[in-house]
Amino acid sequence: MNIDYLKALGFWTVGIQYLHLVQAVSSEICQQGNVHVLILDETISSEQYDEKTKWSDHALILPLLFNFYHGLEVLMKGFLSARGLSLKNSHKLSDLLKNFKNEYPTSNLVPFFEKYIEQAHLPSILSDFCKSSNITIDDYYQALKYGEETSGKQYQHYPLKYKDEKGVSFFSDLRNDIELIRKESVSFGRQMFPDIY
Repeated sequence: MNIDYLKALGFWTVGIQYLHLVQAVSSEICQQGNVHVLILDETISSEQYDEKTKWSDHALILPLLFNFYHGLEVLMKGFLSARGLSLKNSHKLSDLLKNFKNEYPTSNLVPFFEKYIEQAHLPSILSDFCKSSNITIDDYYQALKYGEETSGKQYQHYPLKYKDEKGVSFFSDLRNDIELIRKESVSFGRQMFPDIY
């Protein structure tokens, strides 16, 4: 079997699984309404509050963003390795996107990758956060792995949280975009290796 295909398939499988997780959790956040404020006639414990708000951006946005960006990284690496390109252990999303666009300029995946990686295309929640923190998605993705940037700078994540309906809208778009990314990735991968499918 084709070595490039096997390597690409390994990346694609992992990337799709990370994206599936983010899609499923985003769906649940939307369904539950991204609740973080409770108005009740009784006092509740912190454990009860955590249970009632477990499907909200304030509890989930950071791990979701990490898993989402890791899924995009691995997915792009799959497409690049399918062409036999050396990946040089790069984790910089903008570099991977640049290489992806060079190899596949007409791919239907390009607009989705641009939307979540390039500053000019970011959804407003991410764009506003990056602008106020004076960072790029590359910097933030690195910080999500370790809690701080490689220079030691820590970020205030508060602007990404407690977004109520705006958060529901963001997660709804994210869920829908992931659905399309997943479908397009499978279709595109099959087109690249028609002899295998």
